[in-house]
Amino acid sequence: MATTLTPSVVANPLSDFEVIGHNTYLYTPESYTASSPLILFFSWMGAGPKHIAKYTVVYRRLFPNARIVLVRNFVLDAFSREFTYRSQQKPAREIVHEHIKSGGEVLVHHSSNGGGIQAVEFAKGWKTQYDEVLPMRAQIVDSGPGRGDWKRSHAAISQSLPKSGFWKMFGSAVIHLGLAFIFIFNKLAMRGNDNMMVAMSQEMNDPGIFNSRTPRVYLYSKADRMVKWEDVEGHADEAATKGWDVKKVRFETSPHVGHILEDEGKYWGAIADAWESGS
Repeated sequence: MATTLTPSVVANPLSDFEVIGHNTYLYTPESYTASSPLILFFSWMGAGPKHIAKYTVVYRRLFPNARIVLVRNFVLDAFSREFTYRSQQKPAREIVHEHIKSGGEVLVHHSSNGGGIQAVEFAKGWKTQYDEVLPMRAQIVDSGPGRGDWKRSHAAISQSLPKSGFWKMFGSAVIHLGLAFIFIFNKLAMRGNDNMMVAMSQEMNDPGIFNSRTPRVYLYSKADRMVKWEDVEGHADEAATKGWDVKKVRFETSPHVGHILEDEGKYWGAIADAWESGS
């Protein structure tokens, strides 16, 4: 399944999306109804619009009547506290809640550890606001979760920074300082010996936060330099022991959040199958 980016999409990838909150965007097709799907897409840290469009374009083709709620994130978002997430994600929560109340279903897709953190905080905020786990028909876990070791975290953050000027010269040093700050932040946040990536991974497999009856697909690669494929498989296996219906879809040569480059049909076929199995 080829991803077709029209000239208008390339020039302004999010032009059909309305900004509804902090790093939060909403696309609503004219054909949308209460029974249409809703795609809740948490992109990876620092993802640019033209890269995000490679996913939203295909989602619009697979689900032409669907609303898409896009939540982006950047380096500074990693330092947010729970009360900040609650406030920033409220517009997205309210859109999703309205959709579910009207009888619609939701596919949740989160990419890398950055998107995973956003998804976990969204689910926790949902539980706090509505006193229930987030209803999902399918959950797509792309290129994660990883345990956030120093070297791979550095590589992941480096990918999200600008490639010129100050960041090209000093970006690596700034990232090392940032990682040191995150270590201290974790201690002050009373996370014990767990960094935020480990905490996120644990919470993702908590049935009190995520519905274990939701089919979950892990899309990952042995060639990923930022998240170990062994970490992903370990997380998937743990989820299966806790009752999740898990499917592991492993790629061999694709880079981090780049599995469509290896086999686009395999990637989107797994997502379509997850949606069908959740019915």
